[in-house]
Amino acid sequence: MLKDLHDELDRLVAEAYGWPWPMEREEILERLVALHDERVEEEKRGIVRWLRPDYQIPRFAKAGAASPAPVLSLDEEQAPSAPPAEKRTWPTTTVEQIAALHAMVTTTPLTVEEAAAAFENAKPELVRRHLETLVMVGELRPDPDGRFEAIAMTA
Repeated sequence: MLKDLHDELDRLVAEAYGWPWPMEREEILERLVALHDERVEEEKRGIVRWLRPDYQIPRFAKAGAASPAPVLSLDEEQAPSAPPAEKRTWPTTTVEQIAALHAMVTTTPLTVEEAAAAFENAKPELVRRHLETLVMVGELRPDPDGRFEAIAMTA
């Protein structure tokens, strides 16, 4: 079952990037390195794509760049705020639901309520059960603030 979840997650991540699936490991690595290089160039131009703006901007942004916009220009002029994210469609199968939740929590720690609110028609009690399943299989852990966060995998 865990392998099925990993396979589904890989497919969903590739889909999110607009990449074909399946791909060879070498092609995945080449694409990730190219994506990294693209982000480095953006940061040289003063554009930072914050994953957790409320946490990161106060700690890492240059003085005067206090806006929690997801994309922030570090020049004197700040980038306009991004429109609010649309709710995602709640997947129909359990495997897809768990994979979608795992992908979200890998990006930023979330509470059950935050995760459920990101989807149309997601029931918080089901979201909680899925997140707790991911805790049991060692993919996530709860933090002291009630958020679920991904466990960093080591090679």
